[in-house]
Amino acid sequence: MILKITFDDIFKDKFLSNFSSNISLSTICVTLIYAFLLSLVVFFIYKFTSKNVIYSKKFNISMSLMSIVTAAIVLSMQANITVSLGMVGALSIVRFRTAIKEPRDLLFLFWSISNGIIIGAQIYSIALVLALVLSIAMLFYDLIPEKKIPYLLAIYFKNVKSRDIEVILKSYKVKYKLKSQNISNKESSYIYEIKVKKNNDFVNEIVKIKGVSEVNLMTQDGEINY
Repeated sequence: MILKITFDDIFKDKFLSNFSSNISLSTICVTLIYAFLLSLVVFFIYKFTSKNVIYSKKFNISMSLMSIVTAAIVLSMQANITVSLGMVGALSIVRFRTAIKEPRDLLFLFWSISNGIIIGAQIYSIALVLALVLSIAMLFYDLIPEKKIPYLLAIYFKNVKSRDIEVILKSYKVKYKLKSQNISNKESSYIYEIKVKKNNDFVNEIVKIKGVSEVNLMTQDGEINY
């Protein structure tokens, strides 16, 4: 008697053998506890290294808790083929429309989701090593001093020549670069990009120039080109 096994039978057996419908309660608890502990690591590292002007605690909590949610999803996908296929279909149509402004936030989001996937697969050692290496790397890079962002000096005037202003900037050893020049019959303006230390006395000297009506010294937000 010849036993015939089709390709469909082999695929079905191999495929279904990867699913275990009996995941113990202890395994679920241990997995979610690991996910929770590593979510705390993500939370505190993000909070400690955050240099944003506005720190969002709600964003940090939501991001770190993604580890727990993702771990639960991976556990469910391992336990049941129906849930696995349904989750793939559901996630393929989900679109997140929250804009991520900082590339650093994207790194932490990916780290949090990766924690959930790795822990949900019960590969705890990789998740622990990843948390250790990334924490050390983030703290190390955080200690590297940043290049100072130049100031913007906006001067509004009537009948004032640029050399009168630049003489004062040179006398205070201020590095400057004229970025914008607006000339009109009513009021004109110059905008300089300057590099200066703590001494801002040159602003008072510029204000004293006859014809200058207003001087604004501002910091600018943006990237620095090295």
